[in-house]
Amino acid sequence: MTKKRKKSRKKRGYPVAILIGFESKEAVLWQIFSEMVKPLETIALNKQIEQLADNELYNFHEVIIDKIRFHIKEGLRSIIIVQPRNNLFSEKFTIHIKKHHKWLAQETSSSFLMIGTIEGCANNESEVSDLFQTEAFQKIVSETTTKEASNIIEELEERLNKVAQGEVVLYSLQEIEELTYGQWKFGKRQPDYIMLTNSFLKKNKQKQRLHRLLQTLENKKVKTKIIDAESAAGERINQFGGLICFTKISDN
Repeated sequence: MTKKRKKSRKKRGYPVAILIGFESKEAVLWQIFSEMVKPLETIALNKQIEQLADNELYNFHEVIIDKIRFHIKEGLRSIIIVQPRNNLFSEKFTIHIKKHHKWLAQETSSSFLMIGTIEGCANNESEVSDLFQTEAFQKIVSETTTKEASNIIEELEERLNKVAQGEVVLYSLQEIEELTYGQWKFGKRQPDYIMLTNSFLKKNKQKQRLHRLLQTLENKKVKTKIIDAESAAGERINQFGGLICFTKISDN
């Protein structure tokens, strides 16, 4: 009797960006990971975007924001917009964000979005896969995520500078576990924001322990950001061992 082979699961890697593919009558949303692209949602219209009245265009853009809101709050701030040649879909969407969602448009906001635009099609997995392989697409992803990394460094340094004022920052897996699992003895604190590099995640010898912690943090709605170790932000975090946990006073 022959044994059935287990299907090997394709590695998706860590989240990199959100891709929005605009076409004349729809917007197709994708999540870009370091190893693959995953479909999120298709928002279809019954007429062309150019024919939408102002209130209809507003509603269309609001649906897009609602669909990506969770990912933004989880720390994904890079948005790649794909649109056909000679269209203004990206410009109109960006104007909508600046006008109606200042929490995403202000550079001082922790949710400030980095938006990059490229011409092309992203209707289906085949088109996205082909686009993903192009030099132009990789360049726009690199430029957008580099801007995001600069903002992360600013946020990182701002939090680190508050240590003297009572900010508690943790750098070890054990300390973060103690805080997360309720054994922390230093005041009424809880995890607020976790940053780690992809190399720390990949090379850690206690992967099961680390993944359990990250899953628990996700269940507790704690924002976790995995950062490319070769980026400027990643290099800074690696100076602290590749893992940082910012804390806050518990609400309980």
